[in-house]
Amino acid sequence: MSYFEEMTQKARAAATTAAEKVREVADTAKISAAIIAEKRELDKSYRAIGQWYACEHAGSEVPEAIADVIAAVRASQAKIAELQARREEAESAEAVEPEEGRVCPVCGKISNTKFCPHCGAPLE
Repeated sequence: MSYFEEMTQKARAAATTAAEKVREVADTAKISAAIIAEKRELDKSYRAIGQWYACEHAGSEVPEAIADVIAAVRASQAKIAELQARREEAESAEAVEPEEGRVCPVCGKISNTKFCPHCGAPLE
């Protein structure tokens, strides 16, 4: 066997080994991605169970082990309600604008500019 043939065989063997390693790494990556996807689905299921439990036991006594968590959920719900009320209040305060100007045909806001500052529609 000549030197060239020997080197060709070694190169083929190295290429085959490299291809096998690449396939193994790709398979491992696919498995890892599948594991991550399943963990996300599991987390969604756990969240759904927790949300159901919190809603189901909204007005009743809860086990002491999760009383702090349920209290935090209720506090967050109250904070969200408060913030939504503040947002509605701010939006209604914005609606009270000077009566001078033109009414936007798109959003109904009043402005004395050529284009509506709220939605950008042309005011004629």
